[in-house]
Amino acid sequence: MRIAVIGAGPGGLYTACLVKRLRPHDVVEVWEANAARDTFGFGVVFSDGALGGIEAADPALFEAVTAEFARWTRIDVHYRDRTQRNEGYGFAAVSRHTLLRLLQERCAGLGVRLHFGTRAPEVARLRASHDLVVAADGVGSRTRARYAAAFGTERQEAGSRYMWLGTDRPFDALTFAVVETQHGPVQAHAYPYAPGRSTFIVEVGDAVWRAAGFRSAERRPADPVGDRDGIDEVARYFSGLLDGHALWGNRSYWGRFTAVRNRNWSHGNLVLLGDSAHTTHFSIGSGTKLAMEDGLALATALHEHRTVPEALAAYEAERRPAVERMQRTALTSLEWFENIDRCVGLPPDAFNAHLLTRSGRLTRDDLPAVDAEHVGRIRRRFADAA
Repeated sequence: MRIAVIGAGPGGLYTACLVKRLRPHDVVEVWEANAARDTFGFGVVFSDGALGGIEAADPALFEAVTAEFARWTRIDVHYRDRTQRNEGYGFAAVSRHTLLRLLQERCAGLGVRLHFGTRAPEVARLRASHDLVVAADGVGSRTRARYAAAFGTERQEAGSRYMWLGTDRPFDALTFAVVETQHGPVQAHAYPYAPGRSTFIVEVGDAVWRAAGFRSAERRPADPVGDRDGIDEVARYFSGLLDGHALWGNRSYWGRFTAVRNRNWSHGNLVLLGDSAHTTHFSIGSGTKLAMEDGLALATALHEHRTVPEALAAYEAERRPAVERMQRTALTSLEWFENIDRCVGLPPDAFNAHLLTRSGRLTRDDLPAVDAEHVGRIRRRFADAA
């Protein structure tokens, strides 16, 4: 079988890696418009429950990735000069650059053909020359857009704005922080991903964003750092939390989260995977996890079914229910943060409780647990893989 993957993010590379483990005689090619060393964003976070499947599917990759992990077991909430520490959670994170490098190395070692700095051939040509084309080209997928009617694509932008940043402030927990500015509340989501490195996502309601005088990317010249003035203003807002540490960007501009859903995940021999198929709000930290779980389900479906249509039907049947549950959870979280001003003003203990439970609809139980039976099935599937 000949398989083409469009997009070399974690989902696309992991899919290619697992297909070659299960089906070493298949020809698997990956195309990525950016160079191999180019990456955007900072850290990638996983809950403990997300790691069992990765370990079972590819122990060598799991060992390499987890050796680079930053780990923590706490959620901190900074609000009105008080820090509430909430223990009993399990998370890990890794640099996105490191994760991609390890996935690239694993793919190359297994014989995947990697084409970096090269746009994929036109999708109609790929569909004619390959048995399967995997669209793993992200939330703005051109591949999906080409067949939007067939996929039944729905896109909805959030009302708030956000910007993805990095800092050398060494956080030691998943951290939520709120500052009350003269224009209204501004919140940050932060977590460590490497020694002396943390992801720092700032989010602000649209009315506050406008009142503060921030500007959109369209009104600024291209800059590899991003919105320098906006970054400086965010650093000023969160100076107490940053405690003298710096904020920096990587093509970091204000954007809106886009919820993506598709009525169909496949169209003939073309299939969607990861953010091209579905998105979840960053406040629940599951985008990379879901993309990699998609890759695992697709690889095993191809291995276990005789034809591509059967495999694609099995892939969607397995993944859609889990994804839709996560999207509902993410929507609840998004709505809470978009309406955070309803809770700002509560006493710190009450605010902490509201944030953790998202008004009683989210609890610790919503964090995915390790499903031992599911992990066992994955381990058996890969037991005879190369």
